[in-house]
Amino acid sequence: MVKMTCFRFNLDNPEHAKAWRYLHSVDKSKVKSGNTAVVKAVNEYFDRMQKLTDDPYFETRQREDRFVEQIVAEVGKAFVAEMPKFLASLMLSLNVGYPMPTPKQAVPADAEDKKKFAEDGENDDFSDIDMDFIGG
Repeated sequence: MVKMTCFRFNLDNPEHAKAWRYLHSVDKSKVKSGNTAVVKAVNEYFDRMQKLTDDPYFETRQREDRFVEQIVAEVGKAFVAEMPKFLASLMLSLNVGYPMPTPKQAVPADAEDKKKFAEDGENDDFSDIDMDFIGG
């Protein structure tokens, strides 16, 4: 069953004029008919009114939820921006007390290896090592 109704638009009223422009400039590739837009708008309007009647704090909670979402988004952006600095400081703090050996500071892991290393006399001369891998 199809029912029809008629709407009047007072084009001197800015809200009416705006609604009229929307209905007559509908992109037919996106909205198949102005009727669809009117049905959705009317349903959303009255659903919202019903929610406000049932729950007077509905709009307040919606605003609060949007505000919380904005805060979470901004904190997330700041977190991502600061993560490299945090990771770098964490890596540096993990290395405190345990300096990374350089080729001239190469130290064997246990006492037996230290003795063998010292006996070989290789701890003083690294001239045979190709250091081209170090950029400069």
